[in-house]
Amino acid sequence: MAIPVDDMFKNLLTKLRSKKLLRTFRTIDSANDHSVQFSGKDVVMMASNNYFGLNVHPEVVEASCAAVKKYGVGNVASRLVVNLSIQNELEKALAAYKKKEACLVFSSGYAANVGVVSSVVGEGAIILSDELNHASIVDGCKLSKAVTCVYNHCDVAHLELLLKEHAGKKILVVTDSIFSMDGDRAPLEAIINLKKKYGFVLMVDDAHATGIIDTSFPDIDICVGTLSKTLGSQGGYVCGSRNLIDFFSNSSRSFMYSTGLNPGACGGALAALLVLEREKDLRNRLLENVVYLKAGLSKIGLRVEGGYQILTLSTESNEKTMRCQEILEREGVFVTGIRKPSVASPRLRITAMATHTRDELDTAIRAFEKIVVVLAQ
Repeated sequence: MAIPVDDMFKNLLTKLRSKKLLRTFRTIDSANDHSVQFSGKDVVMMASNNYFGLNVHPEVVEASCAAVKKYGVGNVASRLVVNLSIQNELEKALAAYKKKEACLVFSSGYAANVGVVSSVVGEGAIILSDELNHASIVDGCKLSKAVTCVYNHCDVAHLELLLKEHAGKKILVVTDSIFSMDGDRAPLEAIINLKKKYGFVLMVDDAHATGIIDTSFPDIDICVGTLSKTLGSQGGYVCGSRNLIDFFSNSSRSFMYSTGLNPGACGGALAALLVLEREKDLRNRLLENVVYLKAGLSKIGLRVEGGYQILTLSTESNEKTMRCQEILEREGVFVTGIRKPSVASPRLRITAMATHTRDELDTAIRAFEKIVVVLAQ
């Protein structure tokens, strides 16, 4: 007799629970800001990708609301059916920001990566992908008809070996610029030098780099990014030549068969770009907070890895990871534990924001002191 459908999923969930891998929502009752309401109290947010706090910036909020009032809440159709002028305006602004000819906006960063990677090269081509690239890039590779080869993380020598091995074939090299779970930076200059030598198509995912490092190199053929992190909105985009963007609008299934990005997200992202270009000090404040936080954690005996705004603290096991997350929550700090198999080694992923106050960072450092004993066990 066949197992009832609900029992089948119940058994799968039981297995996840037994391995301590069941994911659950941790719900906040406020805007995702540097301080949030969680479990009835104010806690310091150190798990957000809202690095500059732009999702609550008055100009960004006002622009988002104004766009909704003018265009309505949703696009309610594929953009090949109904296209809004605000979407064109956002694409023009993003292309200018990335110093490219044109841009195409997607419903999410995930959709952008999947749509671009799966359509840019086809059968007979080779994709060379950094081993720590985001899941959306990995999924795009799986959907592509190209052969995917993974090179060791940020290992330019290994990448060159693969380039020599596949010489003469159409090759796409794809990498994150700042890696989402490790916080380190791809060796873009070295990869560009290889491009000049071997002649491949280069794609860079800037999801965590916008406003933090400048990746507007002319040798980057395809620049993918998101509106949902530094820019505080929602959606994804790809920038490149006019011909490239026209190709994606006619070939990328995640664009062609998805409802267009909603007007509120477009208006908010447009305003966020203006704020980002005007308030140059946001980046300096963020990096100053990173230095202060790393120094404070080092002083209490914790060794954190990563650079820029994403820091990682090794926890050795899934069990310790979740125990540390619980302690930090109790002490007033919202940090996310990342477990296997999402990452090779369990960790706490810690993110700083430009809008964190020194008092909030001090609160976080005192909270982290409470997990020193747990990590030493």
